[in-house]
Amino acid sequence: MDWQTIYKDIEDRLFPHYQCDVWERGHYYYLLRQTRTNGLDATTIPLSQVSNALLCSDFKSREILRTLAEKGCIELEQTRKGHFVKVLLPDELPLPEETINECVVDIEIIDFYKSREYLDSLLKREQGRCFYCLKEIKEESCELDHVTSQLNGGDNGYRNIVASCHQCNTKKLGGSAEDHVRQLFRKSMLSEKELEGRVNALEALRDGQLKPVV
Repeated sequence: MDWQTIYKDIEDRLFPHYQCDVWERGHYYYLLRQTRTNGLDATTIPLSQVSNALLCSDFKSREILRTLAEKGCIELEQTRKGHFVKVLLPDELPLPEETINECVVDIEIIDFYKSREYLDSLLKREQGRCFYCLKEIKEESCELDHVTSQLNGGDNGYRNIVASCHQCNTKKLGGSAEDHVRQLFRKSMLSEKELEGRVNALEALRDGQLKPVV
């Protein structure tokens, strides 16, 4: 048997498909060790042996064995000498070719300010430029800025946190983002077209149209 492939299929297909918890996984692997890896299709094993090996009560092991049998991972029959068990391998079960565990991220609840964890995502959204003045910025020197300050009710969501240069972050402080970009225009740091683009970007940001990729 190709045990490397079998173990991969157990982890990637069998356990995710049957939603096995840590107790079920431990019992499955222990029974697998007592049977298939020893060249046995099945064996009779006392419940106390299973529970002692896995450091749990007989009641817990009995419950887990029944659950594994109900899910179809093992075949189980109780006898006077113990439980007669046959462990089924992934290729002996009606499993999909691959079960992918996808972690669905809810971008609406992510804190984009704390610990700069998502700075790279914000930099890519801003295309490597300050959200306000469009000056080129880098990860090691840029700042995270609240478009609407926390004192004015701003949160740490992607609709309110942007990557900016240190100068804009310092000059804007808790003021209005619109006022700040207009001030940049008056100082000739933004063209008329760029000012219009920044005002539109602020509106799109607040409307949730500028979602960073996380």
